[in-house]
Amino acid sequence: MNVTIADQTMFLAFWLSFARWSAVLFQLPLFDSVAVPGVVKILTSFLVSFAFFPELQGTLLAEIRYVGPEHIWLLVMFHTCAGLIIGFLVKCIMSLFVATGSILTQQIGFASVSYFDPTQGQQVGPFERLIEWTMVVLILSSGALVPMFKGVFQSFLSVNFLNADKMLKTPEYFVVFFKSAFSASVLLAGPLIFANLLMNLVFGIVARTIPQLNVLMVSFVVNIGLGLLLFLGIAEEFFQVSFDLYVEKLGDWFKFFSP
Repeated sequence: MNVTIADQTMFLAFWLSFARWSAVLFQLPLFDSVAVPGVVKILTSFLVSFAFFPELQGTLLAEIRYVGPEHIWLLVMFHTCAGLIIGFLVKCIMSLFVATGSILTQQIGFASVSYFDPTQGQQVGPFERLIEWTMVVLILSSGALVPMFKGVFQSFLSVNFLNADKMLKTPEYFVVFFKSAFSASVLLAGPLIFANLLMNLVFGIVARTIPQLNVLMVSFVVNIGLGLLLFLGIAEEFFQVSFDLYVEKLGDWFKFFSP
């Protein structure tokens, strides 16, 4: 069976589109799991690239004419790196909720409770996985990934080889982005942090008042019980605020990559 490429330049343009889309999609919360076969990831990237390619081929062909087909490797490296950076930003938004789950695990007293998740290939705690997958379901069911796809689409027009210095001229965006991600994690875990500090203060007073009481054992049980009840009470508001933060951060990301 012989395969003949009728238009080499058009094929190279599609390959550039596939390189960036695959670099982004491979880092999404569902696709970064080792349980998803590599063939599924590649085919999905191929279908997404094929769907958006008619609107992107003009920009990609202009890049190829600018550097020449003999230097296509330079464009492949550029689009792959751009896709990795864009996908990393999306993944950082999701890691905001994983970090919040880690803080909650520490505050409630589940720091020693963790298990090896074969789908992620790492140790995780109970709250990290609960919050992450709840957010994934909320995002997928609400269509909040649409701005992400629009952002990647716009990035072909705004961050291409013809104006590759766009990302180098705006380092302050990344500083603000990671700073706000950290502050958002602390904000989400704020109620449990405050409750834990208040409870430790109360048990400190109890320890001074009733020295014969084993405050350490009592506080361990009360900390877990109170933490679970408090999280149960604020769960609806917690996930609503988390979803609003995700949409806000994704909107900032979309504005940054708009032409």
